[in-house]
Amino acid sequence: MPFDDNRHYVSGDALEKIDKVTALLATEDRWCKFFAESGDGRRCLWGAMRAEDAVSVLEPSILDAIRQVTGRLHRCIDTFNDHPATTHALVLTVLHQARRNMRTVAPHPAAQYRWEPARMSPIASARTFFG
Repeated sequence: MPFDDNRHYVSGDALEKIDKVTALLATEDRWCKFFAESGDGRRCLWGAMRAEDAVSVLEPSILDAIRQVTGRLHRCIDTFNDHPATTHALVLTVLHQARRNMRTVAPHPAAQYRWEPARMSPIASARTFFG
């Protein structure tokens, strides 16, 4: 279907931002649940995205990657991060999948379909013209 395309336009700095987010969460002792940033400097996935000012750029790609990796639809990154089954390894897997998706996606393709008004038959056209 034409609207099932889950690819997103990825700017050059989106890859840089996802690399920075991955670096912030590189080790398990730098990741947490239930807090954007804990008192000891650990961050959840959304908190790391916010720290790098990457939420608006990365959110669609991250949500797609979450669905691809877990097979579940999460409408919000927080609910994925805070889910009891989510582990640090799973968060890193999602980040790597999102990055992989970004690298394989092309910029927005040219429009495949162009809407045109229906053409009138000669008889209908004559009726409209002559009343």
